[in-house]
Amino acid sequence: MPGPDVPLDAERILRSLAEHSVDYVLIGGLAVQTHGHARTTNDADLIPAPEPDNLERLADVLRELDARVLNRGEEQTAIDAKMLPRATIWQFATMDGGIDVMHEVPGGRPYEELRERALNVRLGDIDVPVVDLDDLIRMKLARGREIDLADVAALTDPDAT
Repeated sequence: MPGPDVPLDAERILRSLAEHSVDYVLIGGLAVQTHGHARTTNDADLIPAPEPDNLERLADVLRELDARVLNRGEEQTAIDAKMLPRATIWQFATMDGGIDVMHEVPGGRPYEELRERALNVRLGDIDVPVVDLDDLIRMKLARGREIDLADVAALTDPDAT
């Protein structure tokens, strides 16, 4: 069973999302890296399109990756499309590293706007929708953690990257 300390294989996770045609926007540390600030991250953070069919495809990916729920008190929750909208954030451990699935993010726009503004980045033979830099900065500022503020400083200071 995967634990929370499994090294992140972001390409494997992103490839699985693409193979299952999951509609999402990548946010968090991987998005920070995409926008030019090299830093480590232990998970892939994403916001999925909220439609039930899309959430079913996302649940299929999570089950395929042997995901287990890390949310306190929810560890025995079965992963399916109906459970995903029940929390603002779900944290999962998988055989390829952590995945955080978020439905609302402080400072974030509605999903449709985030997706419309997202960059489409090519990773090998797959397309990865990555949150727009301005939207990423808004989310990081709204979150306000030390790491988020450091990310904003690095992303807005050309001498820091």
